Amino acid sequence: MTQRTLQLNQRGRLIVLLLIALNSIYTFFSTFEKALTDCERAR
Repeated sequence: MTQRTLQLNQRGRLIVLLLIALNSIYTFFSTFEKALTDCERAR
């Protein structure tokens, strides 16, 4: 494996991890928002 391939691999993995983190944060917030609106509606 060349040095360039190794760097590219690490960067790719970083991007994937970043996307997963963003996705989970987004999912968490949308779920949280839904719960809040449900509470508001229940009143």
